[in-house]
Amino acid sequence: MKIETKMVETVLDNQALYIEDFLRVRDAVSNSKAIYKGQPVPYLYIPKIYDETDVKTFKAALSGMMDVVERTIELYMSDESVRKLFGFDQRLEELILLPHDYEVTVPMGRFDIFYYGPGDYKFCELNADGASAMNEEKELSAIMRENAIVGAFGSKYDFQVFELFHTWVKALGDIYSSYSKNRGIELKPKENTVVAIVDFIDKSSSIEFEVFKEAFVLQGYQCIIVDPRNIETVDGKMIAQGHVIDVIYRRLVTKDLMDRFDEIPGFIQGLKAGETCVVGSVKTQIIHTKRFFEVLHTPEFRTYLNPAQLEFIDHHVPFTRPLDGSSDLKEYVRQKDELIIKPVDYYASKGVCAGRDYSESDWEALIEEKSKEDFIIQSYCPLSLVDNVIYNKEGKLEFCTLRTITGLFVYNGEFAGTYVRAGMNAIISGLHEGYTMSSMVVTEK
Repeated sequence: MKIETKMVETVLDNQALYIEDFLRVRDAVSNSKAIYKGQPVPYLYIPKIYDETDVKTFKAALSGMMDVVERTIELYMSDESVRKLFGFDQRLEELILLPHDYEVTVPMGRFDIFYYGPGDYKFCELNADGASAMNEEKELSAIMRENAIVGAFGSKYDFQVFELFHTWVKALGDIYSSYSKNRGIELKPKENTVVAIVDFIDKSSSIEFEVFKEAFVLQGYQCIIVDPRNIETVDGKMIAQGHVIDVIYRRLVTKDLMDRFDEIPGFIQGLKAGETCVVGSVKTQIIHTKRFFEVLHTPEFRTYLNPAQLEFIDHHVPFTRPLDGSSDLKEYVRQKDELIIKPVDYYASKGVCAGRDYSESDWEALIEEKSKEDFIIQSYCPLSLVDNVIYNKEGKLEFCTLRTITGLFVYNGEFAGTYVRAGMNAIISGLHEGYTMSSMVVTEK
């Protein structure tokens, strides 16, 4: 029996004890920095529990996907016919083709999977620029480690949480060292190194940025939080707040960058000058776009891949096609419960729609409308389920089964931790009445 299931049974058999603790936890979350869009994050009381076998699967999943990612980026950079498959506009392509001068192609990402058990998973999407939610995980896990149900199992099990801030500071430092070596630049002492966290202030996760800034400062760096509109470039160097920037931690999502391209001439000039280390480079858009999965299933692209890469894709990447005028919309109506549509370049689950949430006539109208926009259509993945409890209107804790999605944080090409969301709808996110779950790795004592 899974530990979460044992926890659910224990909670439901001891309502009085755990309702009291649930209310204490609710107050703790309300007074924490676990904030999404100005409000405390919706959460679940019982954490998502993984073991070492699960962690091995996560590492293998990232290793397999990074192999495909690196090959795709290599081909994009060298082969014009591959670039045409993505259809990026000329301005974006120019930024993608710029050298980045460090070894790793995707410095930071959150690769989302539907996880069914050891060795069994499907990728949902790759968030390869602007990956976020580390602070939600940090705050919730700190609270949930101290809740009564984790304590009740603490005599038999050891519960560990992922550290996602200081590990990123180290990863960024390693990437900057690689950049300096490749460019023949002497690496500065940390106290003389200026790190800039860059995003549009009106789009950013301000609390999370402050936590990252604190981690950089605690490890000896200078750190500033900068809106790209306030960056100028002088003699090839990016400058902001009176500092010459040595390293940029780019949280600026590429879609936002391109939508507001004309507002940030100094930042664009600095990217093109190449005299500032930008972690990560705009080439991460190659895999961040939803079109990436579409390209992986394109016959002409698959000729470039080896058998192991093709097998990995066929087992773990849902079949994806463009939704456009050439699509067989009638067939998509007949298969509506097995399909999902997504805009090519939004984030936070905006515009994502599952056929099973719609009547046949409404789905037909929706895909007819979206076939005129920039959307993909994708196989709907099997459900990844977890048992938990929710607090109902009668003031009781009641059993529930929810769908989950597991985000795998990748730092400098390596697995760094998880971010788990759960929900009762076909789309799992904060925009669709979803919950965040603390995640922990358990070992027997």
